[in-house]
Amino acid sequence: MRFLLDLQLENRRRFGYSFLLMLKNKTLFLISLGSCLVSGLPVNGEETHEFSPRDRVLVETLGESTAPDAQTLLKIAFNDIEGKSHRLASLLETGPTVFVFTSSECPMARRYSMRMKRLFEDFEAKGVSFFALHSNADDPVEAVREHAREFPLPFPVVKDYHGYLARRLGATTTPQAFVIGQGGHLLYRGALDDNRYENQVTTHYLADAITAVLGKQETANTKTAAVGCAIHLQTPDEVEQVTYSEHVARIFQDNCQSCHRAGEVAPFGLTSFKKARAYSKEIREHVLARNMPPWKPAHGFGEFQDDTSLSDDEISLLVKWIDQGTAQGDPTVAPPAPQFAEGWEHGEPDMVVSMSEDYSVGPEGEDDYRHFIIRKEDLNLSEDRYVSAVDVQPGNRSVVHHVLVYVDRTGKARELDAQDPGYGYTRAGGTGFKIDNGLGGWAPGARVSFQPHGFGKRLAQDGDIVLQVHYYRTGRTEMDRTKVGLYFSKVQRPKAVETRLAINPLFSIPPGERDFPVSASYQLEQDFYLTSVAPHMHQMGTRIKLDAQLPGSNQHGASEIPLIYIKDWDFAWQGTYRFKQPVFLPKGTVIKLSCLFDNLTDHPVTWGEKTSDEMAIGFLSVIKAEDWDGKIVSTR
Repeated sequence: MRFLLDLQLENRRRFGYSFLLMLKNKTLFLISLGSCLVSGLPVNGEETHEFSPRDRVLVETLGESTAPDAQTLLKIAFNDIEGKSHRLASLLETGPTVFVFTSSECPMARRYSMRMKRLFEDFEAKGVSFFALHSNADDPVEAVREHAREFPLPFPVVKDYHGYLARRLGATTTPQAFVIGQGGHLLYRGALDDNRYENQVTTHYLADAITAVLGKQETANTKTAAVGCAIHLQTPDEVEQVTYSEHVARIFQDNCQSCHRAGEVAPFGLTSFKKARAYSKEIREHVLARNMPPWKPAHGFGEFQDDTSLSDDEISLLVKWIDQGTAQGDPTVAPPAPQFAEGWEHGEPDMVVSMSEDYSVGPEGEDDYRHFIIRKEDLNLSEDRYVSAVDVQPGNRSVVHHVLVYVDRTGKARELDAQDPGYGYTRAGGTGFKIDNGLGGWAPGARVSFQPHGFGKRLAQDGDIVLQVHYYRTGRTEMDRTKVGLYFSKVQRPKAVETRLAINPLFSIPPGERDFPVSASYQLEQDFYLTSVAPHMHQMGTRIKLDAQLPGSNQHGASEIPLIYIKDWDFAWQGTYRFKQPVFLPKGTVIKLSCLFDNLTDHPVTWGEKTSDEMAIGFLSVIKAEDWDGKIVSTR
């Protein structure tokens, strides 16, 4: 038997160096030089694969990773290669959605084409949507179309420009599958099955996961190691020409347009190429300074929902686009415009409370922190209720900066209202009463988020609801009537999301003092899960940090969990930050609060509710560990 030896230096990230031996009967053998490649090259700066000499393929390295945020996934919208638009939120209304990352060049991905067809045939009638995604940078759309003709699939094929969907989902390999279920939750990621040879498959991972989801059962495997070829994503430096349509539009959609669109609080829109180009100089300076988008927590100190901050790569792309002359590119490949919720995002609330009349916001002056009371007599509760989510609908989004929803059981808010002429009362440094509970709030860009399953913030039967609304001035008189939808927990005996405070009211900041430190601590009395944090200072604060020192930690900080760190405090941009996953903190954990203040006045400054006074508080929302079953799902 005669061999034709052809030495080919294949892409090392896919196969390693290899010999391709061709027999006269055209049977192919791939013989790996195992010592040449022991791991895949970095994807997005991380080692993601190891080479298997036995199987002669790359195997995904499974490490600890945080699942993509469901609210973020629900925003996904894309076009297929036929130009049809798809929105994940709409797809999920009929059933789960399956994304399979594939490639026009990867032999293993090609081999799975028939299996992908059979999966579609088995599950299409049950409401499951399928998409084949091509994310490789060296897979141009022409090659994707040619591959779709050679290996036709009965479901849409997508060119994933700049690897947007791969980055969102954390895809690393072709072939690799992702199953998204109700609410945008990632329910499975990994291999389609356990063997590249279809006649040797013993476990059908993807089919089993889809079957479990359709049957509302737990999936036996939520994550498996994908096997095949590494996905190659470009860094900003590798992108020769940055265009609005292919690279930049997504950044504006995901991080800017919730505020920068008609009728919202931002001064101009960023919903079109023309608008983005017109304000490109301002955009460049603000993103380089990290002033915009206004996300305050530093990276590496807690992982939060609704993070609108830009990554280093996103900033590099934006700046490169501007420096190259703001090219539009092919408008037909631009992603579909996002659809922002009108009305109640999660259906009709269980209770709607509203300001009883319009409030007039004057054209000039300082920002207005106005408080409006919904009296307990109007709430007419027969018992305490547990609020799993609030949906705030500002009456005039161009002037409403943020809204916080509180419960007052002292009657003090009513007294303050009676003393202040006009509707409501103004209080800038605080509410003026002892807060029984904070039910939630709203700021531009925030999505409605539910408490963990079976939990809620208690709305006491004998309490008034107080809406604190922060108003901007726009240069003209504006009117607002904000309303709030309350969603109650539906379980028979809901548990309370409780509040703990790391607080220090006993300090005095000397006149002229910079970087004056104030600290506080709170020791947890039992095992808890921490669901959110809300740091709070006034206008002299410059930095604020919360850490959890676990039992047995030493003074040098061993066994500490960083919770949040805001390095450039801005009183106008404070908020409540909800973790992507609740953080377990055992009994005896000490929550440590560290603050810095600059007092540039000529007099000492102490604790107080006026904005000219100061505060140092870390609000902690916790649930008892013994009460939680580990589910993070809507209680609707």
